[in-house]
Amino acid sequence: MLTYNRAPYIGTAIESALNQTYQNFELIILDDGSTDSTAAVVMTYSDSRIKFLKDPTNKGLYRKRGESLTYATGTYVAILDSDDYWTDTTKLEKQVQYMETHPDCVVVGTFLTLVDTQNAEVGKNSYHTDDTSIRRAMLWRNQLANSSVLIRGRALSKTSGYLDLSPSEDYELFLQLGMHGGFANLSGYGTAYRIHTNSESARKMVHAQQILRTITLHRRHYPGFFLAYAKYSLLYVLARLGIK
Repeated sequence: MLTYNRAPYIGTAIESALNQTYQNFELIILDDGSTDSTAAVVMTYSDSRIKFLKDPTNKGLYRKRGESLTYATGTYVAILDSDDYWTDTTKLEKQVQYMETHPDCVVVGTFLTLVDTQNAEVGKNSYHTDDTSIRRAMLWRNQLANSSVLIRGRALSKTSGYLDLSPSEDYELFLQLGMHGGFANLSGYGTAYRIHTNSESARKMVHAQQILRTITLHRRHYPGFFLAYAKYSLLYVLARLGIK
């Protein structure tokens, strides 16, 4: 769990992990130099499975994501951003069971419930569930939600880790992982993703630009590159023109 100035939300994220029916885990929280009361919120939890690492300075999301992989020593690695949370208390249990019965799978995610800053539901995201369908659609649209995934640890060791493609570094890592095994999504809505209102054209331009770089890196590994490239090129142009 990476965090930076998420005091209003991180408690919900932590509790959603601690309330899982699958209890054999370590929760590693990396604080990227928060200046609010994030650390104080974390310290209210006395659970021995929580390992809190606070950086005195803000280094940025990409560098902290890369650092986070150095602490990933378990058989499986789950990711949960500190403003998101797991809505299904059996999420980890189901994902571990899936991994145990599907040894070729390297990443398994869930569907998403979209919530606003007040936890009100504002939408839902569903995805393909089997490897073939996910793989076919992966360049057109990321089929794996970052805060929903469980990753096979040994597959992570075969990748180059996170590349400097923020805010698409998680998407690119999934594409790397798919070269070492299969994809899957559980069909239930097990994760809540928080929407923060931000319609800045510059941010959308950067996002589209980084996705273009990401899918270009993997154009030979996944189908549908040219259509996906056309899609994100158009989104880049629209963002540059300030058109929603």
